Amino acid sequence: MTHLLQAQRESAEGEPGVLAAELVGRAREAQATWGALAVEQRVRVMSALPELLHAAMDRIAQVIVEENGKPLAEALAHEVVPAIALTRHHLETAAATLGSSRIASATAPYRKAVRTHRPYGVVVAIAPWNLPFLIPFSQVLPALIAGNAVVLKPSELTPRVAEVLVEVVRACGLPEGMLQLAIGDGAVGAALIEARPDKVLFTGSVATGRAVMAAASRFPIPVGLELGGIDAAIVLEDADLEYTTSAVAWGANFNGGQACCSIERVLVHESLHDAFVVRLEDKLRRIDLGSDLAPAIDERQQRIWQRHLAEAREHPIPVAGGEPSREHRVRVSAGEPVREHRVRVTGGEPVGQRRISPAVVSGEDVRDTPVWREETFGPVVAVSRFGCEDEAVALHNATEYGLTASVFSADVARARALAGRLRAGSVSINDVAATMYSTPELAWGGVALSGFGRSHGVDALLDASWVQVVDLPRGPAFGPKRPWWFPYDVGLEDAMRELAASLVAPHVTPKLRGYGRAGRSLLGMLARRPKL
Repeated sequence: MTHLLQAQRESAEGEPGVLAAELVGRAREAQATWGALAVEQRVRVMSALPELLHAAMDRIAQVIVEENGKPLAEALAHEVVPAIALTRHHLETAAATLGSSRIASATAPYRKAVRTHRPYGVVVAIAPWNLPFLIPFSQVLPALIAGNAVVLKPSELTPRVAEVLVEVVRACGLPEGMLQLAIGDGAVGAALIEARPDKVLFTGSVATGRAVMAAASRFPIPVGLELGGIDAAIVLEDADLEYTTSAVAWGANFNGGQACCSIERVLVHESLHDAFVVRLEDKLRRIDLGSDLAPAIDERQQRIWQRHLAEAREHPIPVAGGEPSREHRVRVSAGEPVREHRVRVTGGEPVGQRRISPAVVSGEDVRDTPVWREETFGPVVAVSRFGCEDEAVALHNATEYGLTASVFSADVARARALAGRLRAGSVSINDVAATMYSTPELAWGGVALSGFGRSHGVDALLDASWVQVVDLPRGPAFGPKRPWWFPYDVGLEDAMRELAASLVAPHVTPKLRGYGRAGRSLLGMLARRPKL
């Protein structure tokens, strides 16, 4: 595998188009045999994968820590163990999910149909660096089980994790060419799309997702996109303050805040707001920056954190003092009466290499800062108050993103009703919605700028296949010519009116009566009209 990785790195640096064409071509040849197998046969081939993952879990986790920098506990709990659970789920549900099913038709009872799921062919999966094992694994696994071959292009920042992933998956007995690795930067990803695979799965930024979609649309190639988010937690007035602040402290800072589903905004009822901020600040100060908090993946990511915090601090009124908890006053724009508002920034001081202490930005002007409006993707959370549920919903939905949300309340039924009003692909009540990504049965994905398509759950297997419907005769192979074939006449028009009336009839009796009249008209046409 090491020699293959090095060769692919060198090829990608030279001519990524040549590498992409070779990989996609090799995958297409292998997929022809794999895709022809019944889903039960593919499941049998991959049945040893959970045990292989378990045997390699410490090695996988160690590579994640070395290359990505996250704590070992997160590498195990957020990536390797969920991958084992996801494998079990897909292997156990694949036959029922992807198996054939019969379809009956009320308007054509003399026919029957069979619905089947067919693999796309070659799937290109372009994965990010923040969950360098679980995200690509959740793309690769359902695609393979559904009968596709996969070319995986990991982030250029975490290639070794992808190398181990491919090695472990191949070890279950996967045929040669079914899972291949393409190492390189965005140019390699672009070349893979140019090589015209049959589907592209991308997880990453909105800007790159748009570029992927534009490139794929030229052919066109279907895409699945899981993009960014500035996900929110809504804290109602009856929420348990101790429990909820602990949830937000973790939800905003696991993986160093570098997750599209991390909590970046918190909407707190005005009766709890001040106490919530004080308690959250205290808990963030007690996070162990060395063992609990992942560093920025690179300096570019850290500069985004610093810019967002600097823009929250830099206002016409100078910052007073230099305490960890700072207050900054903001003057409104020229031409308006002078008012003073306060934006409070807690934390954000550089700590060690590519680390900052977890930061809270709060205050009445927080919604005017980039921390509220843009994806920070770091250990920074913005907190704002609301007065009623309608205001909370409006503030939550006033963004183009829609990945996850969390609602905290002692009244679960009330929280569930509120969740139904939020524009988010996944909503968790009294928990951090990010946890849902580790639950294999639950579909994962967003709406609006957060993308479309689903991973996890049965939806991942369905997204990895396309539906084919085969229509069959119930009786003899060839029956009489259809009465609605050429030439048309007034009898067909009358029969269609009777059929339409029966379809909208409110009760069974007039419905059957209408079907009978339509049927008699059509049968009469068989005997009296000429046929082409």
